[in-house]
Amino acid sequence: MHSENKRDFDAVADQWDQEPRRLKLAQDVVAAMRDSLPLNPGMDALDYGCGSGLVTLGLHPFVGHITGADSSKGMLEVLNKKIQAQAVHNVTTLPLDLEHQQLEGSFDLIVSSMTLHHVQDVTALVATLSNALKPGGWLALADLETEDGRFHDDPTGVLHHGFSREFLTGEFARNGLTDVAVVTAASIEKKGPDGNPRRYPVLLCVGRK
Repeated sequence: MHSENKRDFDAVADQWDQEPRRLKLAQDVVAAMRDSLPLNPGMDALDYGCGSGLVTLGLHPFVGHITGADSSKGMLEVLNKKIQAQAVHNVTTLPLDLEHQQLEGSFDLIVSSMTLHHVQDVTALVATLSNALKPGGWLALADLETEDGRFHDDPTGVLHHGFSREFLTGEFARNGLTDVAVVTAASIEKKGPDGNPRRYPVLLCVGRK
């Protein structure tokens, strides 16, 4: 990620969960993942770009263990406080450079929500995540469907204006994933420049190694 276009997530970490629309989006994505994936207590999962852990904690009751990975120390501190406050025993955190650091270990499930548009080389990222799956493991990536660039009020750190269904399924197939499917996980409503509401779909692409 280019330093001149990188958002300071540490600075907004403490206020991140105060946006109702953000909470609703995480709930919708978790619901779509539950519908689309064979979640089970034997799964060792990773939430890549977990932020404050909204999706991480939404999934933890349905898997054996889940690691929340993020490059923002501030976001991980918020998640760690939640883990302690809720006495959750199957969630851990991992500081991880989302752009340059390779993943170690292998997982039964890797999920990510609203992270792809902050990563410069998405093709390389999908390959990295696919390689970190165990045979039979699942990859599930959620992000905005291609939009006109008006979704983000502050474009800092936004490197892509969403992704098409064809791009996502193509990258999954390129990395040998099967049972690839795309669903609309959520729809975010925001007022456009003309004051009228606009809907921005969030896609969830899943595939099995």
